[in-house]
Amino acid sequence: MDFASNLVPRNSSLVCNKCWAEGTQAYGVVSAPFAPLPCTEGRSMTTPRWTWLNTLLLAGTLAPLGCGNNGAGADGTASGTAGDEVGTMDTNAEAGTAGGCSASEIDCSGECVDVDLDADNCGACGNDCGMGNSCLGGQCVTGCQGSTVECAGECVNITEDVNNCGGCGDACNGTDMCVNGQCVGGCADGALLCGTECVSTASDPNNCGACGNVCDSFCADGACVGECPMGTLQCGQACANPATDPANCGQCGNDCNEGQACEAGNCVCNDPNLVQCGNNSCVDLTSDSNNCGKCGNDCNNNEACVNGVCDCGPGSMLCNVICVYTDTNENNCGSCGNQCNNFEQCNGGQCECANGLDSCQGQCVNTDNNPNNCGQCGNDCGDMFCGNGECLPDCNGFPDQCQGSCTNTDNDPLNCGDCGNVCDPNEQCDNGNCQGG
Repeated sequence: MDFASNLVPRNSSLVCNKCWAEGTQAYGVVSAPFAPLPCTEGRSMTTPRWTWLNTLLLAGTLAPLGCGNNGAGADGTASGTAGDEVGTMDTNAEAGTAGGCSASEIDCSGECVDVDLDADNCGACGNDCGMGNSCLGGQCVTGCQGSTVECAGECVNITEDVNNCGGCGDACNGTDMCVNGQCVGGCADGALLCGTECVSTASDPNNCGACGNVCDSFCADGACVGECPMGTLQCGQACANPATDPANCGQCGNDCNEGQACEAGNCVCNDPNLVQCGNNSCVDLTSDSNNCGKCGNDCNNNEACVNGVCDCGPGSMLCNVICVYTDTNENNCGSCGNQCNNFEQCNGGQCECANGLDSCQGQCVNTDNNPNNCGQCGNDCGDMFCGNGECLPDCNGFPDQCQGSCTNTDNDPLNCGDCGNVCDPNEQCDNGNCQGG
């Protein structure tokens, strides 16, 4: 029994459709079994004796083209259309328009980006415009455009960037948001952020029920009304429920803050470990230095609130009711009242000569030009001058002379800019100016 005759009748006529014609032409590697059969779309061809191997080769050749029983008619038009549609879907998947990204974004290494605006992927994934440049319409442009400005070499949108809100380096605190260049805190329970303001959409006539919904008259329970219903509190054009309204809690204009809710006409803290102090602020009495242990108990400078008690922070101690860091404080170096001498600085709780100076008999001197300690402690030049650590008959070759010292007032911390102008111990003399205090 000829197995192939059950699949393709001998000497039968087949009509060449688009897929069939393209398959016999495009897949030349396996076209040998049916090479004698020139196929033109729409024309008939007569099959020779086929073997089962010929049939399998033909099926394997045409399968990648999407040919199959897709409801194709005699001319194979529907089958060809289905194959084209499958190819279109594959192309979009490779470009990244699928996989959860919006229509204006593509997938770049697992992240959905807008290649029209993303300076790191401008026009295509991985196309970096470089520092200080931006992307517009998929093209890199020099400098920052629109509402973006250059901050630390990057173009940032200062209207919404929490680290550069309104200007470079102007960072918002904690969980605050940047809205139109202003840092805005979170809203109380029941309030909604509309623009830069937290409002109660239940009563706000300019945001009644939703942001931007303006009432001609009054707003009550999120709807515009002609007059305030019974049982509500009229606050201008707002008809508020004073028991629950976060913008009019208990009375008109009493706003609850972030982390609070209006309950029975009082702003209460959502966190049971916090206490309300002052202007509706929820604070931790165990660590808040302005409300340490109780509301209004303000700790002194450099004091920290530890377990509800004002105390000097780590590394500091109380000296004359002031917390000081005795490791670096020149008036309390190592202990309260231990004051360092002139030209000394406090380093690790020890008084030491400032940089560039040496200690000689308890005084900090510059042995490069000190005539009493020239080059080393105790080397007295007498009537001569001291320069570069040597006793000299005069100061020829030196820019300046200050009494017995041959020096340069551009960099001498004991004669900075002029003879006798001494820089502080933590300062340096740069171009005749004491700097770095």
